[in-house]
Amino acid sequence: MYQALYRKYRPKSFEDVVGQKVIKQTLTNSIINDKISHAYLFTGPRGTGKTSIAKILAKIVNCESLENTTPCNKCVSCTQINNKQNTDIIEIDAASNNGVDEIRELRDKVSLVPSFGKYKVYIIDEVHMLTTAAFNALLKTLEEPPKHIIFILATTEPHKIPSTILSRCQRFDFKKISINDIKTRLTYISKQENINIEEEAIELIGKLSDGGMRDSVSLLDQLTAYTTEKITVSDVNDVYGTITEQEICELLTLIYNNKLSETFDLITKYDEDGKNLTKIIETIIEFLKNTLIYYNSSEYFENEEKKKLYEEMCNLITEDQMYKTIEILLDSIKSSKNTNNVKLIFELSIIKIIELKKEKIVIKKQVIEKDIPIFEEKKKIVTETKIEKKETNDKVKENIENLKKIRINNTLSKFNKQEFVTFKKDLDNIKELLMDPDYSSVVSLILDGELKAKGGQNLLFVYKLKNLEECFNLSLIDIEKALKKVFNEELRPIAVSEDEWEPIKVEFNKHMKSKTNAYEYKEEVMSLKDIYDITDKEITSNTNEIEEIFEDMIVYS
Repeated sequence: MYQALYRKYRPKSFEDVVGQKVIKQTLTNSIINDKISHAYLFTGPRGTGKTSIAKILAKIVNCESLENTTPCNKCVSCTQINNKQNTDIIEIDAASNNGVDEIRELRDKVSLVPSFGKYKVYIIDEVHMLTTAAFNALLKTLEEPPKHIIFILATTEPHKIPSTILSRCQRFDFKKISINDIKTRLTYISKQENINIEEEAIELIGKLSDGGMRDSVSLLDQLTAYTTEKITVSDVNDVYGTITEQEICELLTLIYNNKLSETFDLITKYDEDGKNLTKIIETIIEFLKNTLIYYNSSEYFENEEKKKLYEEMCNLITEDQMYKTIEILLDSIKSSKNTNNVKLIFELSIIKIIELKKEKIVIKKQVIEKDIPIFEEKKKIVTETKIEKKETNDKVKENIENLKKIRINNTLSKFNKQEFVTFKKDLDNIKELLMDPDYSSVVSLILDGELKAKGGQNLLFVYKLKNLEECFNLSLIDIEKALKKVFNEELRPIAVSEDEWEPIKVEFNKHMKSKTNAYEYKEEVMSLKDIYDITDKEITSNTNEIEEIFEDMIVYS
């Protein structure tokens, strides 16, 4: 019968264990100096050697002809362990034996002396799964076990173990195994098994396994079943459900060129092909991280093909856009853990990312240009245009600040908690406009904020980032249109930053407690059109002017 590679190549001595140098050295010294503890706690990520080292330690302490710390594999104890017949090493899976009755049974048997070796070793895997009663039953035995007993507790979640247990064990924290160590081990296994595999494929397996040796060997095993030919990077991506860096670059190029339809078609294809969308998001983050490294230190990379991809991305977007894209994607990974529809989360993230790559944002009369290399005479035109816009911007900002005061006051003057709670739930209905190109931008902007209050027709949103709050208030005309389309009601939204919201909230709560009405409803004097001081003709004029200056260098969203 075929034996899985991770079982076949499970370490049989400390020398075979990949990584964990400090742990191996500490245990080796304790064995040589005869300072073996009665209880150990092995913690760390899965597949990093916890159970393997526990079994090796159990074998070493019972070997009759130990050479330094290498078992002889000839004595009765070693032979029985190798044949899985040793009764002195008891492995317990706490995930399925986590009750107090099982631990009481263990406690009753610990007084029995070993059959052949010097010690009876209890290896309790996934020990964090024990119930509170089971931990309590184990506590006294763990504190004062018979001299012939050693407990080795293994877990991936040490924070779930009671402090009373932790304080009675020698704790060893296993670290993730480095990519180089994984590559060395996989190369060795590949040679032993005559597996034909590209070096880059081995490196990719090492990255995808996230520091887990067992995961990397299992993936290699799966790849040998997937193809009888040479294992390539493409094969690894097919089996693991990810995409190549070239494909990532193509996907990001579509996104940053505002090609929403083509991007969504590609995402749908990946989904239909069985790709792991969460892993693809993680791979994009990794790619952008490498691009940032290249942006700041290109000599870090040696592979010329990869350098070309990173160079291409550096020419497409700014460093700040990379950081913001990574931030959006990290948030999407968190959100995907609470839903089965990862595709929807991914698509919403893409819409947010597209907002970052607007070379020109027209919010009525306000035009923001991106700094790009141009001819000197064009620089002069742009400089003059910016000076003219600055005066307009100051006027618009002053108008918006006055509007903010009125709308904040009006929201709080008619605040109704029940009405607010109901509307906040209904606000999710705005998502139905995400696929509408006329509204997708402002809907994404609305969803980035958090509704904090509703009073009558007035809505108060709060944003963590000041620039998002400003963008919201500059887009009120379009936001009000979107809200009316969904709720069929004239609503009056306004946004504030978190820093602004805190004193507003404190003041409001103070008046609520004292039951005084400090907010009196006021009518809005100026229309939004007057506030922004704009006309459609001016927008068209500004748009054409910028087009003439930058020609095909501007991408419109």
